Amino acid sequence: MEEKKYLMTDEKCETVDIKKLPKLDDKTTSSIKTELSTGLSLAIVYFIFIFSVPAMNWFKPEWAFAKMYGGMSFSWFLTTIAAMAMAFIIAYLHTKLYEGWEKKTAEQENDKAEKGETSR
Repeated sequence: MEEKKYLMTDEKCETVDIKKLPKLDDKTTSSIKTELSTGLSLAIVYFIFIFSVPAMNWFKPEWAFAKMYGGMSFSWFLTTIAAMAMAFIIAYLHTKLYEGWEKKTAEQENDKAEKGETSR
């Protein structure tokens, strides 16, 4: 078995001219666009939630700092428990949306194969 040669981080490496790279195929382009729009949408929802907590603290301090069960304030609850749950839900939604896209893409490729078309 041949040992791999690793480059040190201070050694110069070749650069890649992106103008010389071939264009992406349709499936990859579609995948990137879908992932970008899904990721941005879910990130916007999460950031709205995260930035709403300080706004709530500022504009509704009597509610934000009111004590819940066990002495935890609503503000603290939202930034810990609810934010973690929301992160898991967003990850779940992202995974499900990606799986749906993969299934749709596979079905389209199967339909093309049945019709005798070839993908690029």
